[in-house]
Amino acid sequence: MKTMAWTTLVGLLMLATAAEPAVTAVEDPGPDPDPIPVQQPETIDRESVDGDPTSPAPVEAATVVEAPPTAPSTTEPSKSAAPATAPTAEPEASNGTASDEPPPRHYPRLILAGGPLIGPHAIGNQQCSPEEIRCEKKGSFFGAGAQLELRARLYRPLYLHLRGMAARNVSPNDPIYSGIAGGGIGLGAYGKRIFGRAEYLLLHAFGDDRFEPPFAEGLVARDEWGNHAGMLAVGFRQPLPRGLAIELWAGPMFGPRSVRFVPQSEPDERLLTTFMLGLNLAWDALK
Repeated sequence: MKTMAWTTLVGLLMLATAAEPAVTAVEDPGPDPDPIPVQQPETIDRESVDGDPTSPAPVEAATVVEAPPTAPSTTEPSKSAAPATAPTAEPEASNGTASDEPPPRHYPRLILAGGPLIGPHAIGNQQCSPEEIRCEKKGSFFGAGAQLELRARLYRPLYLHLRGMAARNVSPNDPIYSGIAGGGIGLGAYGKRIFGRAEYLLLHAFGDDRFEPPFAEGLVARDEWGNHAGMLAVGFRQPLPRGLAIELWAGPMFGPRSVRFVPQSEPDERLLTTFMLGLNLAWDALK
């Protein structure tokens, strides 16, 4: 009996051992290299805050998940790539720089100018007769001619000029003298558009100095002119290409002195106050 009992017990143990499932060994993957830390929810104790035990259940705070830190890039820039060139900023022209200033004024050393000329003039003798109900004007002068001028620079806009001139008497009122010729010397300041100058003139009147007085017959009167005069003038310039310019100028002329001899009258001494007007074409002869 004992032998059968042990045999039965051993058989049952063997059956129980065969019935257990086989345990398969699982390879341990090892620790997570970058575990994501998770913050555990925090509970707020209402009883400790409000002191009210009947308050609702504790509220869980929001779970904050922190992202894993990003590993720095180890990729180096390519050595063959050309370095980027920063755009070059153009220098801005500030006030007072050379880019804002006009080009410097050019003053040629010699200027040659010439053109038509009007003047001088002298009114003559005028007389009215109530018997004949008319007036007569005799012994007048009105010049029209040309002039040539040479200017030399002294200092920047300051120039010394020499002028030669000749004018014919074109007056229709019984003219005196045939014309006048002479020359002048003076100083002037010349800008790009305007200029002004003062001048001394040495003149000579040529032709017959006799004339017929008003309401008389024959060349019984005469006029003696002097030789010295002075003039002031202002002008306007219009520059042209190739060193040329057009100049229009005019001004009063004081002189020459005049003494008129008319029969049965006292000598009439005058300082002729007249004018001159000219139009020039100027050329920068020597720059």
